[in-house]
Amino acid sequence: MIGISTQVFDIDGSIIINEDSESNLGDSSARVSRTKTLDGGVYITHSGFTHGDRTFAIKADITESQAKTMLHIYRNYKLVNMSVKEGFFEVAIQSCNINNGELSMTILINKKISEG
Repeated sequence: MIGISTQVFDIDGSIIINEDSESNLGDSSARVSRTKTLDGGVYITHSGFTHGDRTFAIKADITESQAKTMLHIYRNYKLVNMSVKEGFFEVAIQSCNINNGELSMTILINKKISEG
């Protein structure tokens, strides 16, 4: 279950959807780079992990009313709040596609606000 809401009051600014099994809410990677050295080896820089590097891919079946609400949020707000099992995040919706009751969204995490 995923909750999305605006950061300021909006009568049409919140929605709860049930993601399907194709959704990906677990991707995470550290800031790691590898540079080849002249002696044939490599130099690896590891700068740690941040939630801001994460991207969620969400797929869900939604009703016509939910589609209207989701498009309103997507078109009118730059940053929104998102609640998932892992915690509460401030996010930006990079893309939002709705076709025949199927929602497909890409969410970019700005920061994690609290634990789940």
